[in-house]
This record gives sequence, C-alpha cells and structure tokens, in this order.
Amino acid sequence: MKSTTALLSVLAASASVVLAQSPGADEGRLYYTEPTSVTTWTAGANATVSWSNVCKPENTGDLDIVLYIGTGGANGTDQIRVPGIEAIGKLNCLKSKSATVFLPANLTTSNKYAIHVDTEPLQSYSSPFTIKGIDPPVTTTAAPVAPTTTAAVVPPSGSATTSAGGAAATSDKSTSAAGSLKAFGASAAVLAATIGAFFF
Repeated sequence: MKSTTALLSVLAASASVVLAQSPGADEGRLYYTEPTSVTTWTAGANATVSWSNVCKPENTGDLDIVLYIGTGGANGTDQIRVPGIEAIGKLNCLKSKSATVFLPANLTTSNKYAIHVDTEPLQSYSSPFTIKGIDPPVTTTAAPVAPTTTAAVVPPSGSATTSAGGAAATSDKSTSAAGSLKAFGASAAVLAATIGAFFF
C-alpha cells in the first residue's frame, strides 16, 4: 500500500510539472506558432504572427509587435530592438490568436531576428528566425598599392641626335670629352718617350 501511495505521489508531482510547462499554465507569455526557428520572412512584405495560448486578462487593448535582432553577446542570447524601426504591427491577444505585420524593405538579411510583445506579467519573445532582405555590406581590406617610379629614357652614350629640322647634329658631350682625353694621353706618352730617348 505504501508503494502505491508513493507511486501516486510521484505521478502527481510529475503531472504538476508538465501542467506548469504547458501553454495554458504560463503566466502571460505568448507561445508563438509563427515565427519559429524554421521561419523565413521577406523584407518589404506582410507576414503573420500567431500564438497558441490565450494571454492574461490584464493585456487589454492592442499591443505593439516589435522586431529585435541578436547581437551575439551572452552566448548569442543578447538581443536589441532593431534601430530605427517602429512597431511592425499590433496584436490583441484576448480577441485573436494571429496578427499581420509589415516588414520594412530596408532590413538586412539575418537569421537572428525575433519578435517581442510587451505582455503582462511576462514579456513574449519568439525564437530567432530569418528575414531575407538586403545583403549585409561586405567589408574587404585592400592590399596596399606599391609605389611606382618612372625612369627617364636616356639614350646610350655615343649616340647622336638630330634636331627636328634635320639640319644640325650634335654628339653626346661626354663621348667627345672621353675621346679627347684618350688622344691627349697618347700624345703625352709619345712625347715622354721622345724626351727620354733624347737624354739617354
């Protein structure tokens, strides 16, 4: 008999845990059936938000549906409201279980979007889902450009240039100076040999 009572106590405790986790037993948070982690919405189009439970009576009137995006912090769970985007729609969770939203066309593609509704007493966030929009900008780092040098074209020594009219020709001055030095050196050697022969 004691074992039967113990078994019934365990089953009752298990049933209360299961009931506490079911959508009907929640303290006001919406259980979204759309969007979910496999949802893909398109920027610039309408989409449907739906949920499976009835919210608490204190959630009177229309509540804003706000778009959030994950920032990657706190193990990927941090989210911020998408900057510059007002509420994308409204819902009344006491009157309906779905609402239509409009997604702005300027949203970038990401799989880290979530919706948020400020329900009472607990806020309602969806699972992260994907919105196809504008491709995020790609940042590239360009390799530095190597400096270039421009060399002047120098004609080879000894070449002659002719003026445009063809009348006057000039030779490279360095070539003629070198030739003069060679001729002077040869003359000096002959002169020294002659003087040496004269005295000896």
